Amino acid sequence: MTKGSRSRFLLCITARDTGWLRRILPTAPVLHRSSAFVALTSCLVSTALTDHPSAQRGGSASIPRVSAVYVTAVDRAGNPVDDLTARDVVLKEGGDAREIVKIERATSPMQVAIIIDDSGTGIFRYAVGKFIDQLLGHAHFAIRRVVGQVQSVVEYTSDVDQLRNAVLSLKVIPETPKGGQVVEAVFQAAKELQSREAPRPVIVVLTDTEAEYSSLPAEHVLEQLRESGATLYVISIARVQERMTLPGPASVLPGAQSPVEKPSDLLDRQIDVNRVLGDGPKQSGGRRAEINSSAGPIVALQQIADELNHQYRVTYIVPAGEKFDQKISVSSKRRGVSLRAPSRSGKGLP
Repeated sequence: MTKGSRSRFLLCITARDTGWLRRILPTAPVLHRSSAFVALTSCLVSTALTDHPSAQRGGSASIPRVSAVYVTAVDRAGNPVDDLTARDVVLKEGGDAREIVKIERATSPMQVAIIIDDSGTGIFRYAVGKFIDQLLGHAHFAIRRVVGQVQSVVEYTSDVDQLRNAVLSLKVIPETPKGGQVVEAVFQAAKELQSREAPRPVIVVLTDTEAEYSSLPAEHVLEQLRESGATLYVISIARVQERMTLPGPASVLPGAQSPVEKPSDLLDRQIDVNRVLGDGPKQSGGRRAEINSSAGPIVALQQIADELNHQYRVTYIVPAGEKFDQKISVSSKRRGVSLRAPSRSGKGLP
């Protein structure tokens, strides 16, 4: 039994609201001792269907199922909302409203991949330390640094000493090439989080460079991000748009190959970078922020930590016959409250 299916099993056998359970299993009678085993068996069948490979292929389940999504709620000032209830939320999947059965503060530990693309300047060191400090006790962290290629600074851990040493190692590295593989780092982080079956995965990208191109198509990276279930946040240093220079014969060393063969190739790959770092946060329920160059605190990063500490887990019922992996929209009935969530539903309870 996987970690995800085990959590669904526990949800089923600990459900105390028989009316709620009957909405999931409409053919089941009111639960008495004699019928408890039938309901439990049906619940396990629902779990098996949710985890079936057809879920990953966009299939559908023959009976109603329970699903859940992590939601961020903020007010007009960008501050987290502490008292969100089911009455405040409208959740639609595939354009159809879903019945919300529970909204609760998210308490599952997070797995946070921090990707640092700082051209070897160490500019984000203080901000990363502050960010980790805000989430200590609620997350395991891995740090990756893009220095041309993606390098591992520390693997997933909550150990304070390991994290302190990792942050202190983010110092200046001379002669570091710009325009590293930040998109590749996002792809690798999402793939690793999926393989770890992380129940609440998060990817945070901090970049002060402009990656010239990506070796991976945007659709490929965004699909992996979606499959991992990770929420992507991107913080980049705002720059004045510079004129793009294309590599010519004079700029290529003898015997070396240009990374692209035609100007159109370079443009396409720049578009891939922009799509991943721009669309990725929107599609995953995160956000992107641009900041001015600073080696000190980053307010936007502190706000992200605050948002993660105040996330909600919204549980809802999906009717029988509905497909997996549908477009999802979450909105608030309360004036002045904005909600963010992934743009597509998953295959079941996260």
